[in-house]
Amino acid sequence: MNLGSNRIRSCADFTGHDSLLTLLLNDNKLVDCSGLAAMPKLVEINLNGNRLTSLTALRGLGSLKKLECARNQLTGLSAFPELPELEHFDASENKSEADGEKEIANLSDCSNLKMLIMSGNPWVDEKGDEFKKEVLIALDMLHIKRVNDMEEDFTEEERTEAKTEKAEREKARLEAEEEARRAAEEAANAPPAEGEEENE
Repeated sequence: MNLGSNRIRSCADFTGHDSLLTLLLNDNKLVDCSGLAAMPKLVEINLNGNRLTSLTALRGLGSLKKLECARNQLTGLSAFPELPELEHFDASENKSEADGEKEIANLSDCSNLKMLIMSGNPWVDEKGDEFKKEVLIALDMLHIKRVNDMEEDFTEEERTEAKTEKAEREKARLEAEEEARRAAEEAANAPPAEGEEENE
């Protein structure tokens, strides 16, 4: 069903289409996508060019394979709905400025994700080519094939490098936590300063 470029502001009352497979709602004026969850058989949704700030309302679309929501007002991927069949996700040209690895990790429940497009978001553009590595690190349990404008699939060498860097980051994190714990313990066990003893 093609409802693109119709100035639609809400899809909350979309009912009676529970067998619909494809829905094009691009270039409207949607501020939320509540109502689409009533179409459980949807395989493809195009929400490009709207005013969406969240995709949480898509929760329950267990058959969805392709989701396009470029040119919206998304500031991040927190509370991203679990979409186990999603293969293609385009969230390019939005306003995401969140922390890279943590942000991408919100997609970890999309176990079939193959293509991720997020170019045109502030933190993604700032990362440049490093964004590809961040995706492999954050979603190392998935089988992502391509990111943004990649013309070829990730190589095994790139995947191995990402796994190595993830292990190094985890090691550094644990060492920093241990160092902080020791410092706190030493501070707690340190004898009081002279001035503090006199005051007591």
